[in-house]
Amino acid sequence: MKANAIYGLIVGALIFIPLERLFALRKSQAIFRRGWFTDVLHFLFTRSLADVFTFVFVGSLILLFHWIVNADFQSAVASQNRGLQFLEAVTVANVGGYFGHRLSHEVPFLWRFHSIHHSISEMDWLAAARVHPLDQIVTKALTLVPLYVLGFSKATFGAYIGLATVHAVFIHANVRFKFGPLRWLIGSPEFHHWHHSADPEAYNKNYAGELPLLDLIFGTYYLPRNRMPAKYGVSEPVPLGYLGQMLHPFRS
Repeated sequence: MKANAIYGLIVGALIFIPLERLFALRKSQAIFRRGWFTDVLHFLFTRSLADVFTFVFVGSLILLFHWIVNADFQSAVASQNRGLQFLEAVTVANVGGYFGHRLSHEVPFLWRFHSIHHSISEMDWLAAARVHPLDQIVTKALTLVPLYVLGFSKATFGAYIGLATVHAVFIHANVRFKFGPLRWLIGSPEFHHWHHSADPEAYNKNYAGELPLLDLIFGTYYLPRNRMPAKYGVSEPVPLGYLGQMLHPFRS
């Protein structure tokens, strides 16, 4: 466990716990809700494990596809205005992330790992940490490899990763923020809560991260007005404890 994981947990708590108290979607939900301790362990330990697996997998793909890298093209991309680069990187990463996320739902083997994340029954900022270390490897590969191959600068690369990390925590939070007419353009807690919904009509919807427009384009957008999911979670039994969740995908 790294010291920055503890630091991140403290900073996250100092920001999001007051935010969830002031703008709570579900006011009766406790801070130390069911599964809270398990998700703290995920925050402190699973992220480091996931980073290792992702590094190995993504690094292998980069070596495999290194032959398609065009140095002149990469130089042209990296020399663009930083703001334009960032918008392009967000778009490219979200297209890859959309299809990676969709695969994690629609391919049974990948769902074994992704179901851990969806087993959360009470949504809050810490729910974003509940992921199996082997989950999201395909999604991260489809997100990060294109950014490398296309040649986005290190600054742009880092800025996108920072945005994606903060945004992932925000959209899981127990807050009632809605983005009005921008709801189809910018991923909101409202949008992502429906992705976690246990309501059958919302199954396999809202795969996008920052750009819900992709779900509109590919027919997976679901965001009814003036109501939120009645409940969250999955129908299959998933252990509540940390070790049980780590072993769950390997059990028949």
